[in-house]
Amino acid sequence: MNDYTRRRFLQATGLGAVALGSGLVPMRALASSGSDLNFIFVFNSGGYDPTRVFANCFEQRGVDMELDSGMTTVGGLSFVDHEDRPSVRLFFDQYHERSLIVNGMLVPSVAHDACRRLMMTGTTNDGASDWGAIVAGQDDGVALPQLVLSGPSYPGQYGTSVTRTGTSGQLDALLNGSVVDWSDLNTKAPAARAEDRMDAYMLRRAEAAIAGAELTDAKRLYESYSSALDRAVNLKDLQGIIDWDSSNDLTAQGSLVAKLLRLGICRCVMLNHSGRGWDTHSNNDDTQSQSWESLFSGLLDMTDRLAALPGRNTTTLLDETVIVVLSEMGRTPQLNDQDGKDHWPYTSAMVVGPGITGSRVIGATDDFYYGRRIDPMSGELFEGAGSIELSTASFGATLLNLAGVEHDPYLSGVSSISGVLL
Repeated sequence: MNDYTRRRFLQATGLGAVALGSGLVPMRALASSGSDLNFIFVFNSGGYDPTRVFANCFEQRGVDMELDSGMTTVGGLSFVDHEDRPSVRLFFDQYHERSLIVNGMLVPSVAHDACRRLMMTGTTNDGASDWGAIVAGQDDGVALPQLVLSGPSYPGQYGTSVTRTGTSGQLDALLNGSVVDWSDLNTKAPAARAEDRMDAYMLRRAEAAIAGAELTDAKRLYESYSSALDRAVNLKDLQGIIDWDSSNDLTAQGSLVAKLLRLGICRCVMLNHSGRGWDTHSNNDDTQSQSWESLFSGLLDMTDRLAALPGRNTTTLLDETVIVVLSEMGRTPQLNDQDGKDHWPYTSAMVVGPGITGSRVIGATDDFYYGRRIDPMSGELFEGAGSIELSTASFGATLLNLAGVEHDPYLSGVSSISGVLL
């Protein structure tokens, strides 16, 4: 079927009706483990305070815990509970069996930019790719292997696999052709039939260029161009089906992500949650509490949506999707003279989804709020030979392994936490 016929076919058969729960076969079939898992990264820019939800430090006298908070355990998972954060308890009541909390993770910096890069790539190397980009780079079978709605992105060598929607609707404007109206020149977009023929022509030219390429680098560049062009054509087929605009509200972003994953458009999605402002050098408790409630309210809505949608080869889309919650750094163990907390190089993260040992907390901090060592083979606290310090690199290696990707080419000499993988 040529491009023109395919596009008209899609419109005539109402792919727009590939609405959530429609049951129509989407663009791509996914399994429930390894190389076919979807990944949603929820980044919390500013540096959250793990002791307000993830890190139980009530027995550590050097850590200022929040007044009126307490520890609650659901299944084998313990967390810090507070009446001002009801969504936290609601989330873990419903999804603790899918949830893994990682505490005491070292981010060896206290500068925002360096910490963001370390958290997402395990290194400060400018050329390193982030976890989502690496996973997306293994998969050329979807239109947008990794979509960045908001938040940090380090494509590295996988630039052709990563797309930003743009803060001003740039992706939507490119797809519907209205971007020509942004030009100072009097330019008109081609008619739909002419555009279809142009797309088909360029695809044929790309295929011919690949077949005739004599140099390896040239062939690789032609293949990248052909892949990008083919993805663009597929995205045009979805005009009117996806509204690419979403606010910074986590619930709105989660709604869009659910639609994208259901349609098989993406494998990895990055989004940012700013809450009430995580960088709480003053008024830590009140601001952090509101941000945590906002975060878990959005996570609960997103996870409920995924749980309500049919999966490709599993009961629900949630069975095929991993949600990773993280921030670039933690906060100091004690309040400052403005009732705030400053930057601290130990933090926490959460992973929700299949393929992990859920209802579990691994890692911890000592009396001085420094991370404790673990046995990577079990994930349990351990100080002996073979133990490792929980780091952004070991955490990233674990995520890559969960995605069916060998981590050694990206993180040489790093141990993943195999004890948390099923």
